[in-house]
Amino acid sequence: MLAFTKRNLTLYFGNRATVFFSILGALIAFILYLVFLRNTVINSIPINNISAVLDPWIVGGTLTIVAITTSQIALSQMIMDRQQGRLADFVMTGTPYWQIQGAYLMGAILISFLMQILVFFIMYGYFVLADGIILPWTLLPQVLLTALLSSGVWTAFNLLVFSFVEKTTTASQLSTIVGTAAGFFAGVYIPIGSMPAFAQTISKFTPAPYNSALFRQLLMDPVLDQKFSGHLSQARATLAQHLGVTISLNQDLASWQVVGVMMGFLVVFVIFALIFSKHSRLAAISRV
Repeated sequence: MLAFTKRNLTLYFGNRATVFFSILGALIAFILYLVFLRNTVINSIPINNISAVLDPWIVGGTLTIVAITTSQIALSQMIMDRQQGRLADFVMTGTPYWQIQGAYLMGAILISFLMQILVFFIMYGYFVLADGIILPWTLLPQVLLTALLSSGVWTAFNLLVFSFVEKTTTASQLSTIVGTAAGFFAGVYIPIGSMPAFAQTISKFTPAPYNSALFRQLLMDPVLDQKFSGHLSQARATLAQHLGVTISLNQDLASWQVVGVMMGFLVVFVIFALIFSKHSRLAAISRV
């Protein structure tokens, strides 16, 4: 399984175009924010030095999009192998199908994790130069753990979805739809608090807002605590809900509860991926 995982990693990182467009696709939300959305959000929040709040806010949302889209791109190799009959060849060698799927899963998790870290440093590098914010080195271990969790959740989700996909064209169309929706569900294109109530409710049935909230709580809480101390605690809570830093399910969720929700999504996706792995295996064998 390790050799097969290494093969998938080599195919991904050996294709410079794939790596480039993975980064570009992930940064589109960042570029849209800088060009079109930044001033609108700034004007709606009358706080001094608002960049110190909004910069980590967009980073948190963008990292969620990175986890979603790069794991999709990594798993598209499985669809390509299935369509071209290579997956059937792997199955016919006697390798257990769960090991083959496990290799795709491990490769996609690693790719998604590494790309999140790369985009994290790209975005913070820009904000350090443009806005003079300080890179939160002390939070890096927690950011790494959150990135690993988000990689696992979204890779399991995409593995489940791709279990029913047999053509790369279908995978590409699905990726476009999911990637576009991710920007809204992660609260990047528009703050979650600005969405209609029904849209907020729908988004909470996906891991996206919880994933963004985890990153944002890590990166934004120190800044929010500094700007909203003492009697301003209610204003802080209101802004945190509006920006999607805090997620409410009857009550505001603490960080450990958000982690629990993410773990719940992970377990559900893995269980269903295992249930439907038989369909995926039959689709692979049918190519023989």
